[in-house]
Amino acid sequence: MKQTFLFFASIWIFLCTAGIQAQVKIGYMNPSVILAQLDEVAVVDQLIEQLVQERDSELMSKANRLQQDFVAYEEARSMLNEEARLTREKDLLDRDQQLQEERENYLNEITQKRAQLLQPIIEKIDQIMAEVAQEKGLDLILNEATSYGDAIVFFSSDDLNITQEVLNKMIASGNNNNNN
Repeated sequence: MKQTFLFFASIWIFLCTAGIQAQVKIGYMNPSVILAQLDEVAVVDQLIEQLVQERDSELMSKANRLQQDFVAYEEARSMLNEEARLTREKDLLDRDQQLQEERENYLNEITQKRAQLLQPIIEKIDQIMAEVAQEKGLDLILNEATSYGDAIVFFSSDDLNITQEVLNKMIASGNNNNNN
């Protein structure tokens, strides 16, 4: 019985130490660096900039009209009776609130449109990142920094950084020259 216990204990110790010796291979990359260097992203940025200019023009026109109407109201205010004054003030406030809501909706629309246009590019980056990870035998890939630029990886060997490999494969795949 004692020998059986020792046998199982030694097997258990062997398995535990074998598990401890197994190492996780980790790599990291910076998707922002990749996105900044792709022509396809520059095209997306141009489309978004055009949309921003169109929307800004529309909103600026409405804001100018509202400002002109406010100035006209201020000039005529002393000649208006209480009811007319309250009606004009309410109209101006309602139009101002509507303009603010339009601005907020427009900002959301821009954000959603950019995400929609970038989605196929990001999916391709993810696919190529997985290929590079498999080629290098990596178990885990970290993002080098947060979306706010704060470092996640503070120190590592340069050979763990797969950013350039992923970028090279993106360009080589022709994804950089084809706009979806």
